[in-house]
Amino acid sequence: MVGPTSTHSTPPPPPPEHGGALAPAEAIRAWQDQAMSATGLMRNVVAFDRWELPITERSWQAMRTTNAPPEPWLYRDATNRPRLFLFSSRQSYRRYHEAARIAKEQPFTATSGVSIFTRDLSALESVHLDPLTSDTLTLGRDLFPRLNVVADAVRVERSLVQLRGGATRVAHQLSAVRNFAAYHVAFRDTSEGARFAIAPDPRSRYLAAVFTLNDCYEAYSAEADAHNEGAPLRRTIMNGEQLFSELLDAGLDGIVFNCCGPIAPVAFAPAFARLVLESR
Repeated sequence: MVGPTSTHSTPPPPPPEHGGALAPAEAIRAWQDQAMSATGLMRNVVAFDRWELPITERSWQAMRTTNAPPEPWLYRDATNRPRLFLFSSRQSYRRYHEAARIAKEQPFTATSGVSIFTRDLSALESVHLDPLTSDTLTLGRDLFPRLNVVADAVRVERSLVQLRGGATRVAHQLSAVRNFAAYHVAFRDTSEGARFAIAPDPRSRYLAAVFTLNDCYEAYSAEADAHNEGAPLRRTIMNGEQLFSELLDAGLDGIVFNCCGPIAPVAFAPAFARLVLESR
């Protein structure tokens, strides 16, 4: 049987900052069993860093000698509509290869879900994960805007972890945090006006709770409702510049991103807001 070729001898390992993500097949099965939300499924698809992307022969030849970006190979149906195929492993491709009775060799490059799903996908009809296998999933074009949002959120979450851990590419990571368009922010209305809802803290500090995606906000909201804590939460969507400008003048003891899961929380001192705003 003819097997695929790749521009990498071994796929890059997933970054540790997003540990706990399920493999695509596990996430798909969890979603099918209604044990995972649609957002959770998208988060796992996007966070997967070992997608095998089929590329054209021309692109494969160019990538061997230059730094040219990969040109995806697209499947076109009888109406000439382009579809992108992604494979979670070589074994998944081999299953597709056998089912489709493909004779020629197919070149690949290993790439991350964030790299794929932060792109403009509007020219595609659909994206197919592990096609012609038992764990296949089709993502229609109606889902592309949501996938872009989830991919942007995952990229920001990784940037936050890297900044907290002393990343060397500080400007790049700060730019991603500043330019994110859709932070979920919880407020409570008080007699003194609206105040940031606070993250759980045994020392009762004023730690603003900020969230990168709706699943993180909803985990916090469910915990707050369970404890019936104060005035009702009011959710606002803010871009990075709006958020960090508000945080700068809020008299905080700190800022906690995604304090209640489903990913690990990341905390910063109040000065982080100024650092983000001054980044370019």
